[in-house]
Amino acid sequence: MKQQPQAFIFDMDGLLLDTEGVYQRSWSAAAAALGYDLTDQIYMTLIGITIADCEKRLVKQFGENFPLEKFRNDARTRYEAIIDAEGIPLKPGVHAALDWAAERNIPCGVGTSTATEEARDRLKRHAMLDRFSIVVGGDQIRRGKPDPETFLKVAQALVHPPEHCLVFEDAHSGVLAARAAGMSVVLIPDLLPATAEITAQASGVFPSLQHAVDWLSTLPKSGR
Repeated sequence: MKQQPQAFIFDMDGLLLDTEGVYQRSWSAAAAALGYDLTDQIYMTLIGITIADCEKRLVKQFGENFPLEKFRNDARTRYEAIIDAEGIPLKPGVHAALDWAAERNIPCGVGTSTATEEARDRLKRHAMLDRFSIVVGGDQIRRGKPDPETFLKVAQALVHPPEHCLVFEDAHSGVLAARAAGMSVVLIPDLLPATAEITAQASGVFPSLQHAVDWLSTLPKSGR
């Protein structure tokens, strides 16, 4: 990336909201209650993809007899109990990134594997929903990340071509989706560390959104 982007596209879980750890706790506990060991290694393969794709991988991992409906219901109950008790904190630098975009009239959208209404509700709880022009959830697309469909749909709604968009991601599948869409992407790792392969696909790897926008400030402004 040689100049500042004209549109921002954000992932949500693990990037804007600190939810990945909550998912892991609730999913691992639900699996354990059914007699299955959802290890850290297995969970890492589920980060950044749709719930439907997660469930397919769990069935492939544990076999056709894996009680998916019982797991799904128990995991949801445990997840809701955790967030009711503890809330969902924002990741560091979220407001800094959104303020940076607003000061430069850069439109922002969200492209997430979470269902749209659930994503909108979470953003609303943090008084952030009105800061995004569009939220595209996993229920609006046919093919989840690493397919580019999610991000292309956001870019279309923002009325900006892919090459003018910058994606912010924490998941490897999201980085690959952004690159497949023809977009620049920065990685802010959460539970899943950056690999050499993924780092090579990203314009930068940063510890937080604040660090990412500090870097963007060093780039020349785009000609609109």
